[in-house]
Amino acid sequence: MTTQRGVFDFLRARGEEFLTQVSNELMSNPRFIQAMQAALRGKEWVDQAVARALRTMNVPTRTEFKRAVARIDALERELAETRREAAAAARPRAAGKKTSKRRSRAAKPATS
Repeated sequence: MTTQRGVFDFLRARGEEFLTQVSNELMSNPRFIQAMQAALRGKEWVDQAVARALRTMNVPTRTEFKRAVARIDALERELAETRREAAAAARPRAAGKKTSKRRSRAAKPATS
């Protein structure tokens, strides 16, 4: 098992060395840097075009969607709290009505 682990560590170290060497060579190549800059400009252009298209179709952005979801969550919490308060306020009234009905039934004479 340790032999396999040693081989794996050796291969990983060699891979890291190779990747470092290749990336250093690429970063020192002016053509590669220009190509990367052009690719980034292209990505920005595509992102802007997609954003314009989505706005035209009235599709909300991720930020707008998250904001709407957060607002809905807040409203749901407020509604739940209001329902709890209404239920708590209704309990004493309901208990008072049940008591008064019982008293009024007991107070009435039986008609037979």
